[in-house]
Amino acid sequence: MELIVVTGLSGAGRHSVLGALEDTGCTALDNVPPRLLEPLLELEAKLQPHRERLVVGMDSRQADFPQEFGPLLERLRIGNVPVQVVFVEASEEVLLRRFSETRRPHHLALLGTAGEGIQRERELLAPIRALATTILDTSQLTLSELRLRIAALVPQLPARNTAVRLLSFGFKRGIPPDVDVILDARFLPNPYYVEALKPLTGRDWPVQEFLLEAPEFREFLERAESWLRWSLPLVQQEGRAYHTLAIGCTGGQHRSVALVEMLAHRLRGEVAALTVRHRELEG
Repeated sequence: MELIVVTGLSGAGRHSVLGALEDTGCTALDNVPPRLLEPLLELEAKLQPHRERLVVGMDSRQADFPQEFGPLLERLRIGNVPVQVVFVEASEEVLLRRFSETRRPHHLALLGTAGEGIQRERELLAPIRALATTILDTSQLTLSELRLRIAALVPQLPARNTAVRLLSFGFKRGIPPDVDVILDARFLPNPYYVEALKPLTGRDWPVQEFLLEAPEFREFLERAESWLRWSLPLVQQEGRAYHTLAIGCTGGQHRSVALVEMLAHRLRGEVAALTVRHRELEG
């Protein structure tokens, strides 16, 4: 089992790195004391013998960390445990701004300023920084850039596809929350006004057949598919876990439902994690 230790300066983004690794499918544990790591690895090997990778976070809030980490790392390597050490840091200016924004005190500042705490921690962790296999400076990185850096640093990590959710809804009940893209289908021909189609929904073939006779409906469907195919790789590159495309019509019974059903039919088999939901039909 490979071990990835994430450590570094307070405020530099260690938790974000742990989260990015966890989002790829790794198991991540934070604030692991050095003296508990070896027993933890033994227990994991017994309980999860097929686990390929474990990520642990360690930092200077544990008083024995700076002194015990070097010998611990040596013992692990002697024991043939594959270890990567990712040291996360940032410039003093950025760290000072982050502490100011969060209004949290630096745990090593004692009665001094955050700047003094940052300097003391740099000196304390300098020997650990020297042992790192990767030094990650987050001063200028956005979260999406950080995820890309993690993917480059550990290319063998499993890729987690963005889950695509297609949602139909009716505008008369309001716009759904937590959606990324909304398309308005209210200008398309409405099967509601066809007596034989009124009691049906967009899941039913007679409704879909009626709508497909309209050139504007077919073009709407083509453009929605084209947009999703073009944008999805860029969304995945940003590292999003979910991406929701919502299509709305007046009541959420016919046009939006048909569009979502047909769009899903075209994309299934190509989009790994695709789900469909019809808000107004599900109650």
